[in-house]
Amino acid sequence: MRNFRPMTYKPKAYLAGPAVFHPAAKALLDYLVEMCGQHDLEGVAPFEPQADDLKLPPAELAAMIRHGNIERIRECDVVIACVSPFRGPGACPGTTWEMGYAEALGKPVIAWSEDMRPYKERVPHDRDEDGRLFCRQHGMVVEDFGLVENLMYAAQPAEVLSDLEAAFKRARQLAAAPRPAAG
Repeated sequence: MRNFRPMTYKPKAYLAGPAVFHPAAKALLDYLVEMCGQHDLEGVAPFEPQADDLKLPPAELAAMIRHGNIERIRECDVVIACVSPFRGPGACPGTTWEMGYAEALGKPVIAWSEDMRPYKERVPHDRDEDGRLFCRQHGMVVEDFGLVENLMYAAQPAEVLSDLEAAFKRARQLAAAPRPAAG
């Protein structure tokens, strides 16, 4: 049986990204939700614990937040993810997990970044005699596919755009497009 939606339905867009860690998180998330509305999307911010929740033991609070975000992703039609560098050269690991989870559910994911340089340019590295790049800090190989981020979420069919406005527009297109069920 098909799930029909009213003609006035606004696709729901989960707003993944490190905005929750910003000193002005509420204002920033409110702005992103408002921007969604301007693109005929219903913005869904990550789960926000209530004051009483903050009294829970840290592990319980963490589990509550995780569960809340998982439920919000499930309820959404599309995920818009900020993959701008966070506390280092790469994206927030929680954001990348949310992207993978949404993709596994068959939901379209669109990402944007304020830093579109290839990942290798953001990681201090040295090149060995075979031409491989190694991270100076950890000695691990630095992948060099010319992508903005790790290939698991920056290679096709994923998209990473340089402009938040473009990400909202693309998310609206993706949310409206028919797609196969996750498999």
